[in-house]
Amino acid sequence: MKKHANIIIIGILLLLAAISIVYLFLAKGPKAAVEEYITAMQRKNFDTLYEMNYESQRKVLLILRETTERREDLLKENYLAEKQAFEKAIAGTDISLQWSEKFLFMPDMKYSIMKAEEEVEKAPSAFFRERRLMNVYVKVEYTNEAVAPVLQAAGLEPKKIKSAIYQIKMIQREEIIKGIRLEKIKRGWIFKGLTVVEAAPF
Repeated sequence: MKKHANIIIIGILLLLAAISIVYLFLAKGPKAAVEEYITAMQRKNFDTLYEMNYESQRKVLLILRETTERREDLLKENYLAEKQAFEKAIAGTDISLQWSEKFLFMPDMKYSIMKAEEEVEKAPSAFFRERRLMNVYVKVEYTNEAVAPVLQAAGLEPKKIKSAIYQIKMIQREEIIKGIRLEKIKRGWIFKGLTVVEAAPF
């Protein structure tokens, strides 16, 4: 009897291990999502950026939450408005603006993922509810001074940046807005924003 129970337990553990392995292979983690976002930005692949950007997808989820006959029209309008905003974005030192990362993730740069750390924050719409985010730290080096971004440290003049470490905040799509049927939401980590941890000028 005891031997039979042990076999069942081992079988369950093997099944759980198999499910975990499949999940790891099929589910894109935050580090892989950051790489995908950076690559899409370097190639100016707007369709991918649109699907992986917090602000654009927050608006999509708000549209999906409404029951309206104009849903498809509103989704199309949102896409075109975001694309226009992306194309009209201009370089600046305020990296909190949407699409400002367009001028940080460029072809003339090298980067490496350093680490990822979990963060739990209170949801802005409900202080009692927590949501899980991941901070992915990326080290970048700009190889072409002519097109390198200009950043401004506190109290200092804006300068062209040779290298930097960015803390990129990633959030799961279903954590953006609650109250939407999950089958309507594409799963995965998306880009929420970044901060500069450190930067070195040319």
